[in-house]
Amino acid sequence: MRLRTPLLALGSLAFLGLAGAQTLPPAPDVIIDAMEGALGRITTYRPSHGKGYCATGHFVGTAEGGRLSVAPVFNGQRVPAIIRFGVGGPNARVSDTARSTRGLAIRMETPAGDIWDSASISVPVFGAPTPEAFVGGLLVRSRGANGAPPDPAAVAAFVAANPNTLNQGRWLAANLPPASFATTPYFGVNAFRFQGADGQVRIARWVFEPRAGLERLTAEQLNTMPADFLADELRRRLSSAPVEFDMVLQFPGEGDDVNNPTIAWPDERPRIIVGRLSVTEVAAGPGGACDPISALLLDQEPGIALSDDPTLAVRAGAYAVSLSRRTR
Repeated sequence: MRLRTPLLALGSLAFLGLAGAQTLPPAPDVIIDAMEGALGRITTYRPSHGKGYCATGHFVGTAEGGRLSVAPVFNGQRVPAIIRFGVGGPNARVSDTARSTRGLAIRMETPAGDIWDSASISVPVFGAPTPEAFVGGLLVRSRGANGAPPDPAAVAAFVAANPNTLNQGRWLAANLPPASFATTPYFGVNAFRFQGADGQVRIARWVFEPRAGLERLTAEQLNTMPADFLADELRRRLSSAPVEFDMVLQFPGEGDDVNNPTIAWPDERPRIIVGRLSVTEVAAGPGGACDPISALLLDQEPGIALSDDPTLAVRAGAYAVSLSRRTR
């Protein structure tokens, strides 16, 4: 038996600033319980980026990638990749014009069997600075047992105590959605430790930058494009050439917060291309090889390791619980 209620109640008080209790990071099942409370019960689809399409391709590390990380995926060989493009939110039928994140999840597996998963979004910041704030935001936005809507006063109190949780929403409101899965950058948002061939460990965030350039919907297209244009548009592109992204590492400067994914680092920080992802095929419809993959293998010691960003420490466990619930 899981004692969910006491954990959630204590957590919600602390998150709202109404109690001084110190709490441990929320357990994976508590995180997913909170997501279900706010977004609906997990059945077949992911609670985040429920709408998605599987693709395949490969990744090749650059010489600089091999210098900056001894992880096998950067050694210059062609590494097969299973790829998933997604549209933010739990609704698998959401419109492709929605002002939400677009997702790029990748599983790479070297010929020797080394696996590395990554998950990136089309926004340079995450929605919460800590697991506690993430769960707290979900709790105050959950409906009551009788279907009652969230309490506006509780939401306002939470936001006042956690202002950085608004950063992602502000960015989405200020930027039109991508015109293609192939014309938006995908940000890792979290910092990782990369151990180089010289033995030095460097903190960096990654971004997959589209070689096709940046293109967003116009204000007119936002109101006229069909609800399911993104996958077909990507398939048309792939009929003539692969879709490619440069994987770029961005390094922090003095004063940059390396453990808060709700704050983007300035664009002028040092950046180095460490590899190229080529997308070569998209599944004919929803479903495919990416469906049972949940991007759990986030670290690949010694070349890639988690930073002290607290949201990383709980992510794999929460993904595992989510995967178990949608495949039960």
